Amino acid sequence: MPQSRFTKMKMTGLNVVVPDYPRSIDEDISEFDNDPVKLARAKKIVGYGTRYPCPPGLTPADMALAAAESLIEDLKLDREEIKALLCVIQKPDYSQPGSSFFIHHRLGLAKGCACLDLNQGCSGFVYGLWLAGGLLESGAVRRVLLLAADYAPSPNLRSRLLFGAAGAAAWLEYDEAAPESFFSLGADGGCYEDIITPASGARLPIRADVLDLTVEDRQGGRVRLIDDYLDGLEVFNFSVREAPPNVRGLLDYAGLKPSDVDFAAFHQANKQIVDQIAAKSGLTKEQYSTRTFSEYGNQSSASVPGVLAHVLAERATRERLKVILCGYGIGAAWASCLTDLDHIHCRLIKKKFDDLKSREEVIAHWVRRISQGK
Repeated sequence: MPQSRFTKMKMTGLNVVVPDYPRSIDEDISEFDNDPVKLARAKKIVGYGTRYPCPPGLTPADMALAAAESLIEDLKLDREEIKALLCVIQKPDYSQPGSSFFIHHRLGLAKGCACLDLNQGCSGFVYGLWLAGGLLESGAVRRVLLLAADYAPSPNLRSRLLFGAAGAAAWLEYDEAAPESFFSLGADGGCYEDIITPASGARLPIRADVLDLTVEDRQGGRVRLIDDYLDGLEVFNFSVREAPPNVRGLLDYAGLKPSDVDFAAFHQANKQIVDQIAAKSGLTKEQYSTRTFSEYGNQSSASVPGVLAHVLAERATRERLKVILCGYGIGAAWASCLTDLDHIHCRLIKKKFDDLKSREEVIAHWVRRISQGK
């Protein structure tokens, strides 16, 4: 698996925005046969608690934009100095072009800023850091704005219970005195069907023959081919099989032991998976947390930064911490990073989103745009 060491990348700021529309798992007790005992068991094993879903009309690009705007304001950044915008968004506003161009426009960035979209999920933030590190290390750019955002719009309620929504923005700079950052990445394309939206692209375009086609999965859930499909057992298996050796290999590559790490921010798939991965990686319960899943849900590509902003923000602001960042999921892909957070700006923001456009308004916009032009 590719392993990399960068010495010129420093993260100076990280903001995470969560749409402030919380929903408790207690409101979904019907999904547990209205049985308080079953619900209590699910809370204990899986870690269900509260999640923050999106209201209609809110997209990952909107949340990434909000995170970016807040970070630019907090750090008093000069927008003209942003030379690379990396967006990790696997549910873009449109299949083409990528959401980075919408965000570039709304942020008012210069025409000399490069835009790149990464169609990555739960490992995406670490993949984005890896790409940013390469850009900075090579001297191609001196500043990178990295965004990651996702949500779970699928009406398949069984999987929706796991997911929350969030957008993250990280500011990365070229710095000769930056701490070393180590990366280890991997993938198994043979697992690509385990998390997928079957009818969504060129292989199976959305047509009338799939709109109402519903299939019963092995757990008795009803899944449409136009919805997100998640094979829970297979996802669990590859997560606990692949992530721990990736973390252990990263530590070996850096010449460190698990005890040298102050904190590990794992993708918050669910409590059970995170506990297994951490234990198999040789970490103690004091070195990681599953609180973010229980309090915000699985935030996909924004999950790893979500843990930092939720659990570690106060410490990261006033201390220098050696941390592991580990993501794993759709693809299947996994990626780990070992770096230092050195007195960075870091905060989590709960935000109400006003003036969201309805579906009818978006349709009307495109009717006008196509019929009348700009």
